Amino acid sequence: MSQVGNALNMLILLKSRGKMKAKELADILEVKERTIRRYKEDLMQAGIYIMSEGGKYGGYYIDTDDYLLGLNITDDEYISLLIAEKQFSDTNHPVTKDFQMFLEKINVIYEKSASTSSLTDSYMVKDAKSNIDVNKERKKLLDIKAAIIARNKILLEYVSLSSGLSKRIIRPYAVYRYKGDMYFAAFCQKREKVIDFKLSRIRSYEILDERFEKDKNFSLESFMKSCIGIYKGKEYSVKLKISFPMSQIIKEKIWVEEQEIVDCENNAIIFKAKMRGLEEIKSWILSMKSQVEVIEPEELRTIVIEEINKIKNIYKKSNS
Repeated sequence: MSQVGNALNMLILLKSRGKMKAKELADILEVKERTIRRYKEDLMQAGIYIMSEGGKYGGYYIDTDDYLLGLNITDDEYISLLIAEKQFSDTNHPVTKDFQMFLEKINVIYEKSASTSSLTDSYMVKDAKSNIDVNKERKKLLDIKAAIIARNKILLEYVSLSSGLSKRIIRPYAVYRYKGDMYFAAFCQKREKVIDFKLSRIRSYEILDERFEKDKNFSLESFMKSCIGIYKGKEYSVKLKISFPMSQIIKEKIWVEEQEIVDCENNAIIFKAKMRGLEEIKSWILSMKSQVEVIEPEELRTIVIEEINKIKNIYKKSNS
């Protein structure tokens, strides 16, 4: 990893864990102790004050969260930051308060006026908000990110939709966001494979001292390849005929990589793609209602028909 990346990882570790010895940081970041001292000096020059304390219980620690970065920010860049803050706040993102504090520091440095901030008054994100305790989720997020950097195993008490509440030991690999919620990919020792975990479903956790070897073959991009959402599983070669106006809506997005769209008469389209995640594929198709027909594969066509019949039967029972 680059020197800048390692210095930022050092900052994340200190933010999450508090005081840490230089040797401990050096072991985690796989550098020498003198390199850790250089990172400290580099961060100090950027206005991020990393303090050190000697003795048995000493170490490096962040003196204050009130550091300021001397950045040459343009008005356009500042407006982009305001839009990003609105995106965070409108979706209840765990790091919203951190970003707002960052903007307050920017305001102090550059004396930005309220009139500039009002430029985002006409912008909003219309989406379902995560029903979470933001402070607790932020702490989880920082701790898991630190565990990813340090390659520490985590003991989770986790609520699975399929198996309920259970304890499991995981090796965290990567964090991502999907439909407004935070998730992370981790190797589960119970399931013996890499699976998705939702941050809000963690009931308790403990960062273990035991470390793990990084799986060099793991790639988040490959892990998510061909997924219309985050569900994995069997890959289908999907072929759909979609009529207007839904055809136009589908054309406006890239649903998976290497999708193919062919225009037909009456503004309809033929949509082709390799897709994984049966439940989300099925949900996506059903959301298009009568404006879509599954052409291939026959297995998926049968599954969609069965789901439609189940829905019909529910309404037949309710009317009887």
